[in-house]
Amino acid sequence: MTMNVDGPPADADELQPSLPAPSGGGVISIRYPLLDVIIGVLMAVMALSLWIGAAYIEKTTPGLRGPADFPRGIALIFGTVSLLMAARGVIALRSGGDVEMVTFRQPVAVLISMALVIVYPFLLNHLGYYLATGPWLLVLMFVTGYRKPLPMVLCAAGFLIFTKAVFEMLIGIPLP
Repeated sequence: MTMNVDGPPADADELQPSLPAPSGGGVISIRYPLLDVIIGVLMAVMALSLWIGAAYIEKTTPGLRGPADFPRGIALIFGTVSLLMAARGVIALRSGGDVEMVTFRQPVAVLISMALVIVYPFLLNHLGYYLATGPWLLVLMFVTGYRKPLPMVLCAAGFLIFTKAVFEMLIGIPLP
């Protein structure tokens, strides 16, 4: 059985087997448990980075709670779940049963989207929230295949307006 990550549902492939292959990079298939191991390990590394990054937050309050404790709590939960995911993948790989395949129909778009997610915090740090997020959303929508200019601009602007209204105006949290 094949699981489609970034294409139409598997049922659509069975109903219309003559669908043309999407442009932009072919197709990559990988075993589901192996993907669990890879993603689980990568997310555990990200959780470790979050834990280490929390050390740079100055602890201003004595006692059990402080500014660094929230990211460390998230890192602990994130790391635990990630390692469980990787362990589940290892167990499935060792059992050697009937393995489901995951198909990426546009691997180049997936990789570019991943790179955009990695680059976003750096853009945020250098450009600020509004200058980084608006163009970043437009590029992300374009890469993921949404290419209608007016709706793209309206979605990005609407998102920026929504976050300003909720975070800065309603809650009173300034965005970077």
